[in-house]
Amino acid sequence: MSKSAQTPVMRQYLAAKAAHADALLLFRMGDFYELFFEDAVVAARALDLTLTARNKGAADEIPMAGVPHHAASAYVQRLLEQGFKVAICEQMADPSKVKGIVPREVVRVVTPGLAYDDASLDARRNHFLVAVDGAGPFGVAALDLSTGELTACEAADAASAISEMARLDPREAIVGPAAEGIAKGLAEASPKTVVRGLTGEMTDAEADAVLDAQLGAGEARASCPSAAGRWAAARCVAMARASEAGRPIPVARLAFYALGDTLVLDEATHAHLELVRAADGGERGSLLAQIDATVTAPAARLLRRRLLAPLTSIADIRRRHDAVELFVGQPGTRRELRGRLAEIGDVERLAVKLALDRAAPRDLAALRRSLAALPLLAVAIDQCPEPGAREALGLGPGEALDACADLHELLARAVADEPPARVADGGVIRDGFDPELDEARELMRGGQRLIVELETRLRESANIPSLKLRFTRVFGWYIEVTRSHLVKAPSEWRRKQTIASGERFTCDALDTLADKLAHAEDRASSREGELYAATVRDLARHAERLRALAARLAAWDVAAGLAEVAHRDDWTRPVVDDSNDLLLEDARHPVVEKLAAAGHFVPNDVNLGVGEGKARLWLVTGPNMAGKSTLMRQTAITVILAQMGAFVPARSARIGVVDRVLTRVGASDNLSRGESTFMVEMKETAHVLRGATRRSLVVLDEIGRGTSTYDGLAIAWAVAEHLHDTIACRAMFATHYHELTELASSRAPTCESWSVSAREHDGDIVFLHRLQRGAASRSYGIACARLAGVPEPVLARARALLGELERGTAGSVGSRSRTERAQLGLFEAAAQSPPHPALESLRSVDVDRLTPLEALQLVASLKKMAAAR
Repeated sequence: MSKSAQTPVMRQYLAAKAAHADALLLFRMGDFYELFFEDAVVAARALDLTLTARNKGAADEIPMAGVPHHAASAYVQRLLEQGFKVAICEQMADPSKVKGIVPREVVRVVTPGLAYDDASLDARRNHFLVAVDGAGPFGVAALDLSTGELTACEAADAASAISEMARLDPREAIVGPAAEGIAKGLAEASPKTVVRGLTGEMTDAEADAVLDAQLGAGEARASCPSAAGRWAAARCVAMARASEAGRPIPVARLAFYALGDTLVLDEATHAHLELVRAADGGERGSLLAQIDATVTAPAARLLRRRLLAPLTSIADIRRRHDAVELFVGQPGTRRELRGRLAEIGDVERLAVKLALDRAAPRDLAALRRSLAALPLLAVAIDQCPEPGAREALGLGPGEALDACADLHELLARAVADEPPARVADGGVIRDGFDPELDEARELMRGGQRLIVELETRLRESANIPSLKLRFTRVFGWYIEVTRSHLVKAPSEWRRKQTIASGERFTCDALDTLADKLAHAEDRASSREGELYAATVRDLARHAERLRALAARLAAWDVAAGLAEVAHRDDWTRPVVDDSNDLLLEDARHPVVEKLAAAGHFVPNDVNLGVGEGKARLWLVTGPNMAGKSTLMRQTAITVILAQMGAFVPARSARIGVVDRVLTRVGASDNLSRGESTFMVEMKETAHVLRGATRRSLVVLDEIGRGTSTYDGLAIAWAVAEHLHDTIACRAMFATHYHELTELASSRAPTCESWSVSAREHDGDIVFLHRLQRGAASRSYGIACARLAGVPEPVLARARALLGELERGTAGSVGSRSRTERAQLGLFEAAAQSPPHPALESLRSVDVDRLTPLEALQLVASLKKMAAAR
């Protein structure tokens, strides 16, 4: 070890670094957090810092980089976004009051999945750390340290585990050694998630010990029947406790859920239906953005969770519909409730900050404002004229909303109206709350007045008119008496100094006041800190109560927000039952409808069912852009909305509960994995066919289009047959292979052919977007190409070729070369005297649409055809 690394401070640093070797160590030194050695090199590159050195120029210089302590939060956030783990090493005493080296300790380890502060959090979504453990079945656990939520489930196989982890969309995932094969799959399914492997197996006893220490003896086993689920939950808790340097974390319970309790939506379905992210990766244009009318952050998070995990319990779904229906039918109550809720902050996360002793003064002010809105909110609920209002909102007989009046009263007495950002800035505790603090502040504000008052009392009591109180830096405060009045000086006064004009004295009253004046600021700061800490501790004892309040308010906010959407967009309450039917009247796509001009979206009916005489498979044909994909997406979205507890965009809806929605809509590739569009399509199709059950809803669009015509048709036909014959679920299958519609004849009445209508007029296509029974007569591909801006000469040539192909004369189209005849050999031989291709192309040209450039290109093309002939 170099000599410079052997100093007391550097030994202190090296000890802390050894305990946290996998983290970048921010080491507090005065007004900076410093990094040394390799950490400094890495941080300088990641944060664009100046890399300097300790003992610069010496043979044993140490690389060093630093960030100001007041701006550390922003730098830490940038490191987390790049996937780093960061250990915060603080000074544990005031350097001005310590002799020798300042004690330092790592007080927190920050990772992408364990929120550091508000800068690391998105107010409207959960911040999950997810763990997976076990060798199959797999336990999946999720912890949001910012809200104290801990959940776990058990997945039967790796695909189910990856799908569930992708649904949770964590910031960070930790994978046990037995489940290490899942890490790659998760990285592909959720590329923004930081994935870390763990070493060391966890036994039942070890997992139970971790959870018992956090939740109480036996609580984890009682609430979570899955051993693998407990292993994963223990991984999350252990990592969170380590991040807090062993301090307790605000996690009071482990909630276990079975994957069958919710409607399964895999990552492909999330993407294809654009549930929480649009195709461009942003939230705007997603279904969530369309239905999120919540006014509080906890409700926004709850809505997102409900959208991604709709229910399968009919009773629970109906209870959610009851709450929404209440607010739809009582617009006055809805308006009043939403107005009061808008005044309430993020009580859920504020409660956790209190429990972690991280609440800032302005957090307490926000909590006070939130609690102040509760009495009027409770009045709005109590005055709702709907007889079943309390039951619909989950309030039992005689139960009232806990307005936490005692906590509001404490905050109103203790915290100033507009507190500063930090306790150290002073002025956090309200005047009049504590006599000792008031006295110290009075001394700070009115010290000179107190000196004058004491001077007056001493002058009067000693009867010395010339007595004065004076101050010097050397002697401090003293009583000055002239020689002519020395005989009047009380005996209890103590002589400090003799001067030419008289004597200087002191007394107990002056010493006490002088001491108070000298230390008033320190005492005020110290006492305010004590009072603030005590107030936070008092509030922290009620953290669970505040979280329960936040959960109730969030559920009401979600219901009122969904009612607002239903009222605004004319949605209806669906009937959800245990049938296998899917009946939608005038169903609409909630996002596309908003993007279309007012009144221009064309609704459609859907009637699918599993049973005697019911059509369970729809084969949907029609031209591109006619609305096939929109139709199928809106059907799947309607099911999801209904089962999450929302109203739906339709005139009426009856939905037999669905266990999973499986989709393959749209074309995409995955270049990072070396997968073509067709390979992605086949993988997703395979996943659909393996996962679908009789109660599933399957939506497939254009299967087989990424390969040759015959291969694609064969694959599409086999997939459609399997859906109908083997799985026998409700399904919609869109295709351009018109031959496939023959299935509707051979499998009637359980398979039906439908088409999305369009008309062609003067070479232009008009999309009617209306469903009609039967297959489409043609694909209108050339008309669509015109809409897309394909040049007129190309369109003319395409029309000529299409005419010849439809007449079965394609063998002689174009030149007589062997290559072209082989390429078009799928079709019948040419007629004896086929028309010249140049003439055919010329006849197909729409002269009125030609630009000058296109006219020149057409002439050149015709010339080549003539020469080839």
